[in-house]
Amino acid sequence: MMYRVFICIAVLTGAFSLQAEVTLDSMTVGSVTYSNVTIFGANATDLFFKSDHGVSNVKLKYLSRDLQKRFHYNPTNSDQAEQQQILDDKLYQKDLADGLTASVRAEHQATEAKNRARYSAAGLGDPVSDDSALGKPLADMDSVKWLGPKPDLNGKFAIISIWSPTSASSRKWIPQLNDLHKAVAGKVEMVGITTATADEVEQADPKIDFPCALDPDGKFLRAAHVQSIPCVLLVDTNEMVRYEGHPAAVTTNTLQMLFKSDEDTKP
Repeated sequence: MMYRVFICIAVLTGAFSLQAEVTLDSMTVGSVTYSNVTIFGANATDLFFKSDHGVSNVKLKYLSRDLQKRFHYNPTNSDQAEQQQILDDKLYQKDLADGLTASVRAEHQATEAKNRARYSAAGLGDPVSDDSALGKPLADMDSVKWLGPKPDLNGKFAIISIWSPTSASSRKWIPQLNDLHKAVAGKVEMVGITTATADEVEQADPKIDFPCALDPDGKFLRAAHVQSIPCVLLVDTNEMVRYEGHPAAVTTNTLQMLFKSDEDTKP
């Protein structure tokens, strides 16, 4: 069976079967000596044979001059054919990689469409322009300064509350956000981000019960396309933004609906 498979490989690589198989007591190629050799095919670059080592192939350029002459070895033709083989292999690998990339892209697009449908069904809205942060990775948070230990948001659902202690609208929603923080503890991480100072956060009334970071230059807010406050970002476990807007839309009922939908889609 292996012999037949190798013959097929030889044919696919451009080898031709000999009119009659050539048998040799031995054949030395470099430091390797093959015994009981039966040569069954050759092309411009390679010789295909079976021996006490099994089924193999060797480059004609490594054979003795007698064998090279016997199998019509031409250095120029051989080099050209070998370069063509290398080029063909590169093209094949590229086609294979392109095919895999297209498959991965299609799978990602299908998954993303399903995710957007889930969040849309929960009443969390759809993007209205290419500038929308929805369905895109969360903006880089490396520029913010945390008041206290930096929370670990990796691989977790997160609610990011954009607020200001000097904003009456923000202060109005702090109690509801504090309640939501307690209700989803262990399932969703909640953090705050503000352009205010540390002293203003400390003197805020009411105070937030969750970790807070300072964004004095508004770099994160601009990157996240935040247009007004109060504003919350709902981020999934892949750090993709699934909602950006007023905190009124993110409730325990909404989150429970998303968690249930997430469980239903698991295998």
